[in-house]
Amino acid sequence: MKSQQGTTLVELLVVLALVGIMVIASAQLITHSIGLLGATGRAVRNPVMVHVNERVRRDLQEAAGLEAVEMIWSEDPLVIRTRTGGIVRYSVVEGSLVREVVSAAGETDDERVVLRGVTSWWWRSTAPSVVDINIGHLIHLPPEYQASRVVGYERERRTENLRFATRGGWGGAQW
Repeated sequence: MKSQQGTTLVELLVVLALVGIMVIASAQLITHSIGLLGATGRAVRNPVMVHVNERVRRDLQEAAGLEAVEMIWSEDPLVIRTRTGGIVRYSVVEGSLVREVVSAAGETDDERVVLRGVTSWWWRSTAPSVVDINIGHLIHLPPEYQASRVVGYERERRTENLRFATRGGWGGAQW
């Protein structure tokens, strides 16, 4: 009787087919992961939203409290009381998020647009030291994503959810 050494051609073809299937599946997974990583990176590094986030965070850090606490989502302006007796008001005016600083004497010290293309604005304060903000806005897509779109649809809707919470009460730098 002859001893069997090596593998048959059929066994090699089966192994080769299985390896091919695994390579195709892993290539698709890697391609999908790279696409998600790119989308996440673009969303996180949106410089306009980083600026809005930092501006609101700084105003809340320096605040004495909120003018009104809304337990449910509100479209009304977010009014922050400053420690000097004035207010900082965030509101949507004609599709733009506007930051207005009013002194204790009631005079407007500064009013500027911090975000254009706002489609929705909601905020709430679920606890005395927590502020949630939901901002819907339009962004311009990079040129590589505009090529496949119909003319006139170069903008995409995005929704940003921001949460700010104090660690010890109003008026400190503990957000």
